[in-house]
Amino acid sequence: MVGTQNPSSLPALDPGKLEAGRLESVHESWRHAIQSIKPCEGLCINCIDGRPGNRWDFRAEGPPAFSLNILLEGRMQGAIDDGPVINARAGSAILMASGQHTSGWDRLDGLSESAFRMVCIHLPQASITQLTGLGMDDLRRRLRTSIGEQPHVDAFLGVMPASGALQRVAGDLLGLEGGLAGDCIAGNLHRRAKAMEAIACFLSENITRQEAALPVPGDRRRLFEAREMLEASYAQDWKVSSLARAVGLNENRLQTGFQALFGVSVHACLIRIRIDAAVRMLMGGASVTDTAYAVGFSHLSHFSRTFRNHTGVSPKQCAMGVDAGPIFRPSHAGSTCI
Repeated sequence: MVGTQNPSSLPALDPGKLEAGRLESVHESWRHAIQSIKPCEGLCINCIDGRPGNRWDFRAEGPPAFSLNILLEGRMQGAIDDGPVINARAGSAILMASGQHTSGWDRLDGLSESAFRMVCIHLPQASITQLTGLGMDDLRRRLRTSIGEQPHVDAFLGVMPASGALQRVAGDLLGLEGGLAGDCIAGNLHRRAKAMEAIACFLSENITRQEAALPVPGDRRRLFEAREMLEASYAQDWKVSSLARAVGLNENRLQTGFQALFGVSVHACLIRIRIDAAVRMLMGGASVTDTAYAVGFSHLSHFSRTFRNHTGVSPKQCAMGVDAGPIFRPSHAGSTCI
């Protein structure tokens, strides 16, 4: 089985050079699940959606690049050569940002009966710098994360929780692969727009406005655990005190840590998560009333007012198909803006 092989002995892939119809270097049981699209110069979108039934180990290497991976289902491991191993599960965003030619390995776990679903958005260093105005060093120093730096090489490989908004965009990209021809002009424009939306969503959630002092690594791990709890149980009546106890921090360190690491208070983070979940429910056909109570609001009027403040449209308009716009809008001077 490929999963038992030593990754260092396997042929290497460059994620930016996979091409549709030319997947000879991809393990045969995974080829049917992969769609590789280049909607414009410098942008490569690799979508994996299938049930391969085994593990796929491979080496990955390439020139300086920005690679954002959104894992919707399945598990994966990876490492930059001589660096620590990262472990990602469903609902994670994996970022690789390198300022030099970098090599490493990945293991995609498709052993379970459920699907393996992931989107990889790959841009060369020059393209991400042109888009954001940030050099790779600046970008890496502003990342809100608990781990990821590789002190032995000019690169970053880290795992962060993927918000519901980011997962929704990734799902949209996977859906496009089944409904639009690969060389369709409109389809490529749509893919490019969705890829840019995913990058913008990721940066808005994970990049500080400027390099800032972040909580100590031990606190950062607990702060990410706290955010994951809010994402998983947003309908619960969370108090700062109960969340602090759940992750082993005192209330002050939890509040100040959220503000420093995520740019918002605990309450504001929970509201954003609830509104994002509400958008998904409304777009899926749920009623406004059922949605309000399901995401943790006890009063319909409060839900409607909060929803409009965050999205620019009413819940009813969202249910009718009106674009709800960006969920994570800057709401105060300390919010992320790059």
